[in-house]
Amino acid sequence: MNRYSFIPNAALALCMLIGLGGCDKSAPNKQETKVVVEQEAVAEAPTSDIFFYTSQHRADKYVPTEEKMGFGSHVQSINPSEFKDNKSLREVWVGPQIKHIAEGAFAGCSSLEKVHFQGEVAVINDEAFRDCSSLKNLRVDVYTIGLDAFRGCTSLETARFGEHIWWIRDGAFGDCRKLRSVLMGITMQKIEDGAFEGCTSIEEFSIPNDFKNRMFGLVPSASKWKKVYLLSTEYYAMPKNCTPQKGCTLYVPDAFLAQYQADADWMQFGSIEPLSKSKYFTAEGFWK
Repeated sequence: MNRYSFIPNAALALCMLIGLGGCDKSAPNKQETKVVVEQEAVAEAPTSDIFFYTSQHRADKYVPTEEKMGFGSHVQSINPSEFKDNKSLREVWVGPQIKHIAEGAFAGCSSLEKVHFQGEVAVINDEAFRDCSSLKNLRVDVYTIGLDAFRGCTSLETARFGEHIWWIRDGAFGDCRKLRSVLMGITMQKIEDGAFEGCTSIEEFSIPNDFKNRMFGLVPSASKWKKVYLLSTEYYAMPKNCTPQKGCTLYVPDAFLAQYQADADWMQFGSIEPLSKSKYFTAEGFWK
């Protein structure tokens, strides 16, 4: 049996340390001894065969050979290159206590298909998931995504971020050739020019409030656009770098629907619909 395939039972350990005599209250002048057994907590496993990586595994430099992995409560960040080039991992649960994923943490994990983020993450750092070529979908409430963080994730199809997304750095999704849907909230603040370089299959994307004159130019697949969501607090003229096809639907804030529909330039889109009719956003542009 793998030495890390189970976690010791705290109650059993307590009995072994105290001994049966610890329960004999009639023993004269016997000083009561308090024994504290500290055990690293783990989340309830979504499946019975999940392996939990703890701080002890880290100290022992254990290299996981399991396919499904979660983290103990004392693991609050993922270290640089900690699981780099691990070919065994297929599914990972990132618990809510983990706020930082360091440089190259999962880079080259070519068998990794799913990452479940269970809380907010402050930073997914440079090359953290680079060349995870089996990763198919990303859904994460993250503040910052570093340089080349998901570059070379050639199976990635969707990337969806919560309302805390603030900065996506250069090359973050470089060469994600199958990426077709990129959705972020109205509060997005900064996207560097090469964030989606080589993403030639994007057909659905949102444009946060402060990117009205740049976002169209950052998505290099105008001929494939099918749905575009304008998340704006005001009406604005169509940017020159917007070259939609007639098969593309534009979703705009409900309050400005009539203005967009009356604009000859915006009418280059096949149809213009209110955001409230979209699957993801409210009339004001926030997540449903």
